[in-house]
Amino acid sequence: MMEKNFKAQIITLPEAYEMAYRVSRQISKSSEHFEIVIGISRGGFPPARMICDFLNVKTLTSLQIRHYTGGGDARESVDMTDSVNIDLTGKHVLIVDDVNDSGKTLKKAYEYISSLNPGILKTAVLHEKESTEFNAHYTGSILSDWRWLIYQWAVVEDLLEFLNNDNMLQADQANAIRHLRETYELEIDKELFKKVISMKKSYINK
Repeated sequence: MMEKNFKAQIITLPEAYEMAYRVSRQISKSSEHFEIVIGISRGGFPPARMICDFLNVKTLTSLQIRHYTGGGDARESVDMTDSVNIDLTGKHVLIVDDVNDSGKTLKKAYEYISSLNPGILKTAVLHEKESTEFNAHYTGSILSDWRWLIYQWAVVEDLLEFLNNDNMLQADQANAIRHLRETYELEIDKELFKKVISMKKSYINK
């Protein structure tokens, strides 16, 4: 079971798009111009592509850092499992992630990319928690009320993890939906729930 008062919130694609736009507007109003965007895999992929579109940045690459698993479970360590394979020397680089929670993932990425000698290096996130230990340079929204954010590109992963951890994976639809509402303050409609449950074979016992 998750700890009590573990609140969660689903961020829809239109909401994420709006945050990416806000970040991009902040950048366009600044004196910064970026040649390369690096999305932190996996959550940083969608916003990184959106920001590339808004700012007309043609080069998009990625690095992968493992900290959180599904459903808000954090690993003990922050490990980089896939590094950048292009030359960043002297380049203007923007690192993008979806959410900046503890700051550990963003800090790890920033320190690693800094070692590759970029000319300018900045960071951007859609949402940032006030409690973070490492602030992004550009942020779509700062959240004072802590809750686990579930972006639409990770809904299946997180909801199945919640249900599995709470021994509710075999519950009928009505009880499972009620559990998510009462435990995490999540309002899940029946159609979304059906989509999530239909994919559980891809996640459970892997």
